[in-house]
Amino acid sequence: MIDGDHVGSTAEIVEGLPMESSVPEGEVRTLVGRWPDAVWMVLRTADNSSRTYPFYQERVFRLGGTRWKMVHQVPEGDYSDDLYQGLWDQGRGCLVGLLVDKEDATDAWTAHEEVLDCPGQPVPRPSYKATNDKKYGITAARGWPSGDVLAIEAHAAMKEGEPVPVRLVLARPGPPNRTEILLPLPPEIQRKKRKFELYYSHLLGNTPTDVYVVGNHVLGEVPRYGPPPEDISWLPLLLRFDGTSVAEMPAPPVEVILDADRGEDGTLVIVGTPPGDSEAREVQEVWALPRGGAWVRMPMPVDAAVKAAYIPASIAARSLSDIWVVGFHGEHGKDLRVALFHSHRLAEAAPGANTTQR
Repeated sequence: MIDGDHVGSTAEIVEGLPMESSVPEGEVRTLVGRWPDAVWMVLRTADNSSRTYPFYQERVFRLGGTRWKMVHQVPEGDYSDDLYQGLWDQGRGCLVGLLVDKEDATDAWTAHEEVLDCPGQPVPRPSYKATNDKKYGITAARGWPSGDVLAIEAHAAMKEGEPVPVRLVLARPGPPNRTEILLPLPPEIQRKKRKFELYYSHLLGNTPTDVYVVGNHVLGEVPRYGPPPEDISWLPLLLRFDGTSVAEMPAPPVEVILDADRGEDGTLVIVGTPPGDSEAREVQEVWALPRGGAWVRMPMPVDAAVKAAYIPASIAARSLSDIWVVGFHGEHGKDLRVALFHSHRLAEAAPGANTTQR
């Protein structure tokens, strides 16, 4: 539990969740909603032992007091790897999501909007209409209480020499519908006519008429496992959508955007690697862009034990002065030090303060 800039334990909020032994390879994938009356958690499980092919399943739990109750799960089948690309509270405590096939890079044509939990209230009418083009995949989605839905679709079958712009898809309340807005290609892609992929994309905004489109155009093949090749190029993507069109924003001072969030005051916060360090992911920085302002770097505290600053991994922003950062040192399984920092007290944080050894 976070109250102001203080962190307290809420270990008692575990009732209702399946026991660890009954959830093969289970993980908490996301939390969404508002505290305390409308909080949902998605538990993703993988069963590799009882089927010919791995079976993945998304289970949605809702918090009531100190107990979780399962309110939805993806139907079982012989093979499944469906997940919710976007989840949002569509007002009055109703959870809505956009379901896609994780293993299919061209999943946009099968994506569909679902109402997952809306107890005792009229069920919202879905507005999202999938494309008929089987060459696109969805990389991010977001919805609002108004019923508006936005999704980022990238062409997954483009050829070298024939780059295809990423498109922003907008659905308005009413019968299922879609409006497609093509996003501008970076000059380097236009000039060299290179194919690309889209990585770490986000749609950030409190209203559908003020949304930041964040991500990276990546030139070259990115392997699923192992380090990227030396000839790969990352081109950050940052645009603002006003409900009708997109406009470029001040370029972020990083080579790769790894994580991003946006506060209620319009501040954009990112975690990224500085230019020239995209292969050395241990070099990461936090930058904030206030509405109408310039980029501001937020230094991480130094850990006296290793005489180096914590490495930022993920962020959550409420405003320019209210930003939470998860930082770490070490490697997973070996001397991993994880710490949670608040922007209001970053300068005051003593080396090693608020850390958890894992």
